[in-house]
Amino acid sequence: MYKKNILRYKKILQRLSIIAFMLFSGFNIYAQESVLLKGKIEAHASDLDKIHVINLNLEKGSVTDKSGNFQIVASESDSLYISSIQFENRTLVVTSEMINDQRIQISLQEDINELAEVMIDDIKLSGYLANDIAKISVSDLETKYKLETNLHSIIRKDREQNPYEKPNMNGGIRLDKLAGTVINKLNNPSDKPKQYSSRELANKSIQLVGQQFFRKELDLRENEICNFVYFCTEDAPRFEELVINSNAFVLIEYFQSRIGEFRERRGAILNAARQIPG
Repeated sequence: MYKKNILRYKKILQRLSIIAFMLFSGFNIYAQESVLLKGKIEAHASDLDKIHVINLNLEKGSVTDKSGNFQIVASESDSLYISSIQFENRTLVVTSEMINDQRIQISLQEDINELAEVMIDDIKLSGYLANDIAKISVSDLETKYKLETNLHSIIRKDREQNPYEKPNMNGGIRLDKLAGTVINKLNNPSDKPKQYSSRELANKSIQLVGQQFFRKELDLRENEICNFVYFCTEDAPRFEELVINSNAFVLIEYFQSRIGEFRERRGAILNAARQIPG
């Protein structure tokens, strides 16, 4: 009888052990499951629309609304990549606190210099890195973008000071009318689709994903970024379509799929300092 009770208790303990193991395993699996995080972008700007938030681990992305709100699926320790044209791109790791709260707040800083750094000219690459670097020039388009941003304000002030009904006593060209014509042309483009140059496509693609992605994820240096992006512009019309759609996540996947071919073409020249022969 005593032995039977012992055997009975052993069986009960075994069952309890199995149940406990299953419960703890279940908790562990639950802890590793993905949750839907409600996020908020914070920045000193009024328009926080269309900022890309990408989960690099799950390969899923989200886009913010005008107030900077977004939702994204994530697990603890996932890497979130935040990409936009107007702010500095950044990467952050999802913490257990974020998972428990199911909320995440991300602060961004305005990106002032990156646009000027990455603007590159229309050039043809020779395939020899040292020669190509010599051809690439970095253009500071700050003045151009300032003029575009302030154009409507300038015209408005000009019209206030020189109304159209006011005669031009000194003769000559009416600058307000000329400026008005320019504005009308800008606001009423022709039906013909815009043709983008390789330079424009390269610049926009870099702005969409950010230089940090090329440096950290693809391990490319400054001038190598230019070479790589121009290499991608040769893949027409696919690359142009991806850039025009302005989807940073799709572009990241595309760049990751092309970097191997680019390195293979460059061979030992890539990431190595070499002098021009001769």
